[in-house]
Amino acid sequence: MLSLQKIYSHLINLSNFENWDAGLNGRSAVSLFFFHYYKLNNNVSAYNKGIELIEYELNNLENITNISLFNGLSGIAWVTNHLSDQKLLDLDHDTFLPSLLENQFQDFFFSKGSIISEEHFELNCGILFYFIERFSTTKSNALKKNYEIFINQGLILFTHFFYQINDNDYSKNISLMSLELFLKILNVLKEIFPSPFLDFLITKTIEWVLKNNDLSSHKSVTKHIFKAAIYLNDNKLLKKVNILKKSKNTSISADLEYNIGIWNSGYSRQGIKLIIEKADFTKNSLQYLLE
Repeated sequence: MLSLQKIYSHLINLSNFENWDAGLNGRSAVSLFFFHYYKLNNNVSAYNKGIELIEYELNNLENITNISLFNGLSGIAWVTNHLSDQKLLDLDHDTFLPSLLENQFQDFFFSKGSIISEEHFELNCGILFYFIERFSTTKSNALKKNYEIFINQGLILFTHFFYQINDNDYSKNISLMSLELFLKILNVLKEIFPSPFLDFLITKTIEWVLKNNDLSSHKSVTKHIFKAAIYLNDNKLLKKVNILKKSKNTSISADLEYNIGIWNSGYSRQGIKLIIEKADFTKNSLQYLLE
């Protein structure tokens, strides 16, 4: 594994950030790394680069049409909220974010009565993850109530989707990456948001993950299954997960040279993980993304 200093040196010397992806696989992810590197080492150059990147993201919103958490608007919004909540960005997230993108996110989220594609499933997952972060971090009681309503409605919609997916045998069309993201989201929710829909959604997601043909090359998902199985108090499932953990992982490591983001296991992901190991870091949704 690369050292934190080598990761910093690589990222600070990269050029042409205007050509990078937006969101958590691009500029926002690298900005996130630089802010946390600054917090750990009081490195002003890292802070200035973080500001430059997140300002570029926010000033360029009208040119970004993708809503994705990974390379679009919900990823930018999630990082902006996180940085504000961590007092790394001088911005009131409760004033700035609700009027920025949230109406657009909600309109998209509820625009379809059924899952129409793998991309649609992934985009709705990203939007839900953003609103969970807002629910967890807002200082406004009125906003918290609004986010509570959205999350409840979102879980009802996903339950509706899941019955459709199950009845039409559509789960094989959803990638393991998207299923893993949704399972991460459910694991966050079970800690902070009791809901009668969680057991069903967790159970079906795990069922589809275990049937997925890519599972043997993507064993990182087993840790999320394990956490969910503990929540479900399912000893049979726990035994199955322990067997999966012991089986050989046939995955190929990502090539860091070309990856800078979080979700694509790039430099930012590796760097932030090292920072979390060194710093006194309160458990939050960022760590779920990194797992």
